[in-house]
Amino acid sequence: MTSLQNIDKNILSPVNPKFNRQILKMKMNDVVELQLNSPPISLFKSFKENEEMSIDILMLMMLKFQDFFNCKSKMNKEQVEETAYLIVQKFRGLTYVDIGMCLKLSKMNEKIYDRIDGNMIIGWLEKYDATKTNMIVLERQKQKTKQDSEWSALGERTSELSIKDWMKK
Repeated sequence: MTSLQNIDKNILSPVNPKFNRQILKMKMNDVVELQLNSPPISLFKSFKENEEMSIDILMLMMLKFQDFFNCKSKMNKEQVEETAYLIVQKFRGLTYVDIGMCLKLSKMNEKIYDRIDGNMIIGWLEKYDATKTNMIVLERQKQKTKQDSEWSALGERTSELSIKDWMKK
């Protein structure tokens, strides 16, 4: 997980024109590392600070997402706005980076034929959130195992030194 070093934190704001390009370069491991080391502001906190701007950002992200697909039935403004409010309520801990990554993965993996609706987006976010959470848990377990082994090795060396010092007496 070293590619996170190449990510400019200032670009990780969806109001930055380079945000989409940065998301396109990221992998899920980058998102996990970002979450563990320096998490961006959550959707809910952003919403509490500036409700209108937060909803507008989510709406813009979904409208751009819809433009990627060439399908007959797309969500209208009211449906997109309602979906944005539902996303903030249901996925309080997610960030704009998470939304961007989920939409990117959906573009790569989902088959869209006739329509895009809020229920589809919420379903993709549920899968994304579960996947991300599992990856974070695994990474934390890996870090804890590494830390435990380091402490264990330190304890063994201390014990050995103590025995050697004791034997010299």
